[in-house]
Amino acid sequence: MKKLYFLLLTILITSISSGQIWSEDFSTYTDGTGIDGSVGATVTNIGDYPAGVSKWTLDATSAALTAATDWAKTSGGTFSFRDIDGPLQWNSEMIDISSATAPVSFQLTASNNAGGFETSDFYDVYYSLDSGPFVLVSNWNNLGDASHTIIGETGGVDWSTIEDIQISGLSGNTLQIRVQAVNNSGAEEFFLDNVIVSEGALPPSITVTAPTDMNVFAPGTTSVNVEWTTANLVGGETFDIVVNGVTTNNVTSPFAVVTADGQAYNITVNLMTGATITDFEGVDFSVANLTTVANITALRADVTANGLGRFYEITGGSLVTHTDGFRNRKWIQDTDISGVLIYDQPGTIATTYNVGDMVTGLRGTTEDSNGVLRFIPTSDAGMVASIGNAVTPQIVTIPAFNAAPNDYESELIEVQTVTFVEGDGVATFATGQNYTLRDDMMNDLVKRTDFFSADYIGEIIPSSQLPSVVGVAGEFNGTSQIYVRNLSDLTLSTPSFNGQENFSVYPNPTNTGFINISTTSNANVTVAIYDILGKQVISKTLNNNHLNVSGLKAGIYILKLSQNEATTTKKLVIE
Repeated sequence: MKKLYFLLLTILITSISSGQIWSEDFSTYTDGTGIDGSVGATVTNIGDYPAGVSKWTLDATSAALTAATDWAKTSGGTFSFRDIDGPLQWNSEMIDISSATAPVSFQLTASNNAGGFETSDFYDVYYSLDSGPFVLVSNWNNLGDASHTIIGETGGVDWSTIEDIQISGLSGNTLQIRVQAVNNSGAEEFFLDNVIVSEGALPPSITVTAPTDMNVFAPGTTSVNVEWTTANLVGGETFDIVVNGVTTNNVTSPFAVVTADGQAYNITVNLMTGATITDFEGVDFSVANLTTVANITALRADVTANGLGRFYEITGGSLVTHTDGFRNRKWIQDTDISGVLIYDQPGTIATTYNVGDMVTGLRGTTEDSNGVLRFIPTSDAGMVASIGNAVTPQIVTIPAFNAAPNDYESELIEVQTVTFVEGDGVATFATGQNYTLRDDMMNDLVKRTDFFSADYIGEIIPSSQLPSVVGVAGEFNGTSQIYVRNLSDLTLSTPSFNGQENFSVYPNPTNTGFINISTTSNANVTVAIYDILGKQVISKTLNNNHLNVSGLKAGIYILKLSQNEATTTKKLVIE
């Protein structure tokens, strides 16, 4: 939370809390003051740290900030630890307490974003007097243990409270405070705020706990509760709230602020001792406007033009191509063949979506995760307009996909005539692993087992060439990947295996301007030819065995043949 320190109020507070020796509330720094990670685990100085920071330092030598979305930095008037994968320390400067005539106390506010924590995540507070050993504040409020102040998950329950950690009765010449945190997921964030060192008893204080500073609420939000906690009250204090300059006296927490779309709100909650402001804290938030887009293609175009974080309604139809129980993920695409991943960790969408459903009216916002655009639902607004629609993958070559993964991201795609490099007739598919699909031209594509409950986990990796492999297109920090949904994606159209013997193509290579297609049946043959970039260049149904290819330039093509229930793909060479 951010403190709004105006000069007059600072003078008033100083006159009341003359025992305050040192404080840090992170409100005076530009957002992003601290360190970010980047690909390759390189820690990068950003903002004005360390040049513009004198009151504290950071030590990330034991951490692993491996992506640009990993950080330890100021954010919205607090200090945030996000996905740091190893102990990262915030250390105060050496604080001079030598002039204190009474024992010294300190307090700080510890909180989190209620992300899905593990027992390995922790938030530790230490202090050192006169450069001596650091002393751990252990098992605060029974949220930790003998080795940790607070543990991210205890007994299967996530830490979800806001804690004002307080230590008193300290004496010496210097005091140094340390906060050491560990979390290992982008969904997990720890916060540090309102560090105060005082002579004697700590002064009365207030902490706004909700909403988070600079939060943007979804369109349609008509009321927002402002909530706060207090510490060290002596009795008789009251609270005033200022909303966009209008003061309401003698309020209690929570206080409901009436809101409207497109409006911003500046809030200050004052802790009053009589007519005097003893402490105060402020928060800013807003309610967004709704942007309507016709389909996913228009959504992606708007994100490209205006950036992440806007709120949308997708008015047109979105076809569900896959669903996954992990964080309620759903993959959808439109008729323009643009896809997006619905990432619904809290389970906002209560409606059941099945593969083949056409959904309209989806509402949500956007975020980026390792290069993949996510659609975060803000309400259970989507309506299933129709069910049982055909789910047909888009055929694409490996070179075309690898060259432009964003063009296919979150779509259902099909790569043809491929082999698993790891297929030796013995090795089996395991969860969370990368495998290599290779085509006839030695082009490689990563196939990742992202769906841990898929029915092919534990099955033997195919050792023979597959006519096609289907999956959801994705990427990881620029590396193209395909996520196969189930075993049928690996053995697509079983008759195609038998169909290999039923089709022959000659001459191949050809320079005659035609090819002949021979089958064991008199039924019509559906022919599709794709160039090396995956673009369809011929589509015909033949009632004889002769196909004109004189319009094709010299090169390598993929020939897909279908007759009755049999399908096969072949390489076609035009000389």
